Amino acid sequence: MTKLPVLSAREVVSRLRRLCFKEVRQSGSHIILERASGEVLTILNHPELSRGILKQIVSTLEDRFGYSREEAIEFLETGKPEKVSCPIEQWTKNG
Repeated sequence: MTKLPVLSAREVVSRLRRLCFKEVRQSGSHIILERASGEVLTILNHPELSRGILKQIVSTLEDRFGYSREEAIEFLETGKPEKVSCPIEQWTKNG
């Protein structure tokens, strides 16, 4: 079984941008991400995310984007493989 990496919130947010998530706001220590399709994720803005939070993100990648557990962990570590294409129009929507 692949071990979960140690990642900061900013590292996770940068990976999720590759799946068309855009940072829409920050409320206290919570970063709110949204996709053009309406999906919303909230990530705690911590220098090191807990294993529980990373497990939830991995589960989200498995459930919503068709990643296997190993692929999801690799994606969080490296940003690859990308299973969802992100057209430029979604990046520029609403600024």
